[in-house]
Amino acid sequence: MKPIILSYGGGTQSAALCVLVVQNKLPRPERIVMADTGREASQTWDYLRNVMQPYLATIGLSVEIASHDLATVDLYGKNGDLLIPAYTTKGMLPGLCSTEWKKRPISRWLRREGYGPSNPVITWLGISLDEIGRAKPSGVNWQEYKWPLLFDVTMSRHDCKRLVIKSGLPEPPKSSCWMCPYRSDQQWRQLKSQYPDDFRLASELEKEISANDNQGELWLTKHRRSLQDIEFTNTSKDLPLFGQVEHCDSGFCYV
Repeated sequence: MKPIILSYGGGTQSAALCVLVVQNKLPRPERIVMADTGREASQTWDYLRNVMQPYLATIGLSVEIASHDLATVDLYGKNGDLLIPAYTTKGMLPGLCSTEWKKRPISRWLRREGYGPSNPVITWLGISLDEIGRAKPSGVNWQEYKWPLLFDVTMSRHDCKRLVIKSGLPEPPKSSCWMCPYRSDQQWRQLKSQYPDDFRLASELEKEISANDNQGELWLTKHRRSLQDIEFTNTSKDLPLFGQVEHCDSGFCYV
């Protein structure tokens, strides 16, 4: 039987998968791994360290980290193109960061840990019913993707949140990098007020990518203005982040 590896994304669905494992509603995975993008929001790390790791320790599991060193590119691809879906005057750039910073590093981590053609593996991804369009095959014959929230214990994102809270855990954060252009105004406002260091890093990165762009300014928000100059006033609880995930098709982000 192929070993199961749970890919932990740091958000609601990943937390729900862990709860289902602890509650014996899903089989115990051999290991759990999270890719370090080098820019994951502090809120995600706080939840992992303070909530999820102690919770998983009760059954002898922990989330292992696939280092960002396993990514072969950082902000820019080997062809010099920016990997994050920054806003331009005409639209958004394609988002390739999820594939380069999460999908491929986790595959490399698996190979380093002894999995591969001679030891094929099943990788669980936390995609829920409302995001079924993001479920795509791995493209690697020794790594089979499976989506327990679609086929084993079918759940929506809202169901996942209720499950986690009902289990006695606090609500998980919306997982994303601190500079992710798919953040809503509400998320930017929260980042600015609760994690000012993350917001500062995002502002500095925005200036950096604009300075390096040959065609004009680049921005991290739909407002197409400097982060420092924006008053984030959106109070909607329905974050547009999850209505835009078609731009990020690796299946590894926002879970």
